[in-house]
Amino acid sequence: MIRNQEIDEFMEDFASSKPAPGGGSAAALSGALGAVATCMVGSLTVGKDDYADVQAEMEELIETTKALKDDYLDLVDEDIEAFNSYMEALQMPKDSEAEKKKRNEALGEASIRATEVPFAMAEKSIEILDQALIAAKKGNTHAVSDAGVGAIEAWATLEAAELNVNINLAFMDDEEYVKEKRERMKELKSKAKELKEEVLRITNEKIG
Repeated sequence: MIRNQEIDEFMEDFASSKPAPGGGSAAALSGALGAVATCMVGSLTVGKDDYADVQAEMEELIETTKALKDDYLDLVDEDIEAFNSYMEALQMPKDSEAEKKKRNEALGEASIRATEVPFAMAEKSIEILDQALIAAKKGNTHAVSDAGVGAIEAWATLEAAELNVNINLAFMDDEEYVKEKRERMKELKSKAKELKEEVLRITNEKIG
């Protein structure tokens, strides 16, 4: 589990010839960073007299972004597990018709799982961007750049997750599933772009 690894160990594994962790894990890690960058704004706002009117909202933001951070760390592990499941299915015997059928079924299930995990990362990026917008609008102005960082990390998560979703969809035969995921991803990306640009607009205006 990523929580039990030193950051250097994780990075070395990523840089090596090991098949996992890979791009999906990187996407999830970016999401976790986006969540905690946004959380930082809330933490630097709570308890400040100048922001007494937004204390409850910032406390809720902190709770939400900490939960998102945990969700993303879980998704790092889930992405590794999904990839390993696919590799295991790929190595199943295929000598008889029965074996081929069993292998194809396992590959289909593993492919869907390998798609759903990064898709969940993309969906959660919207949640981070929503919180980053609150942080940019109402959080401590001295920490507003971190709201921008949170938004950028969330956007990076979505774009990286999209690549991982698309590479899996490219090998699927279920046209209805593929179409549904591509359309939903397009919707998520459009919404995320709008939120990211609004957060950065506010952030840059406050920075001056």
